[in-house]
Amino acid sequence: MAVYPTHIEIEPLVHLIRGANDARFPEANTLLIDDEILTLVDAGSSPDQVSSTLRDLGHKPEDLDRIVLTHYHADHKGYAAYFRRISNCEVLCHPLAKNGVESFKVMMKFIGIDNPEAKSHWLNLLQARLPHVQNDYIVDGTFRDDKPIDCGEIQLIPLHSPGHTHDHTCFGINGLEKILLVDIDLTEFGPWYGNVVSDLGDFKKAIQQIIDLQPKMGISSHLLDPVTKDLEEQLRWYLAFFQKRDKEILQHIAAGSDTVKELAKIPIIYPRIPHPAYLVFEELMLDKHIELLSKSNLVIVEDGHLQVLRA
Repeated sequence: MAVYPTHIEIEPLVHLIRGANDARFPEANTLLIDDEILTLVDAGSSPDQVSSTLRDLGHKPEDLDRIVLTHYHADHKGYAAYFRRISNCEVLCHPLAKNGVESFKVMMKFIGIDNPEAKSHWLNLLQARLPHVQNDYIVDGTFRDDKPIDCGEIQLIPLHSPGHTHDHTCFGINGLEKILLVDIDLTEFGPWYGNVVSDLGDFKKAIQQIIDLQPKMGISSHLLDPVTKDLEEQLRWYLAFFQKRDKEILQHIAAGSDTVKELAKIPIIYPRIPHPAYLVFEELMLDKHIELLSKSNLVIVEDGHLQVLRA
């Protein structure tokens, strides 16, 4: 049981259901819209967290009308199949997310784990921490980037924000002053882009686009409280992680770690590698940095070996 309140009110009819484990992976926050159309945005919080929140607000899980998914990741689609099964609610996602949400095989393809050893490590991790996501899901429909999702008094404004994944979508709540940032999550870890469908350049643009909208509140999927104080400063701090990691990569290459595998062992993105599956994600993210550093003529790659051209 969480030692913090399971849910907090963001504004009338809008409640943040905080994920267990301080909303850290494999949990994520869920947004509940207690409106004419009872709606969950994401389903990563444990059923206990969601069900107790619904009960506190006078509902049952069976009352759910809709689940809106922000992207295909396991800690976000999470319990969508469970709640759909007991409530017969509709499940919506971005068109680019549909195949990855519905099919476990496609989700694995989007993640990019293809060699047998890495796949075995990842499946073991899923079995231990996310066993419920290894089945296929049902998606009933998709939302459009240019059309608000009507819940009654509350309108959810889709903001396609690729980079973390290709389908990643943030949501404005009755406008753009309050934005569900999802995995532009403002955590101390920094941006995560460890799938083959992730894009480092797009991620930078997505964060800058959110900054340009000048929201007054940012709701992270992995922080227990919304960010209101110095939100723009927090977003710029988060954006600076990319340059900070570039600098560290260049320093380690210059010091003699001249392959991605050697850089991954340091590691640079993760503070440590707690499970072999995370080494794959570390390498994928480093590859994306090397690709952009190479295009910027800062690094040359020859036969898998790296050399700094200019710092």
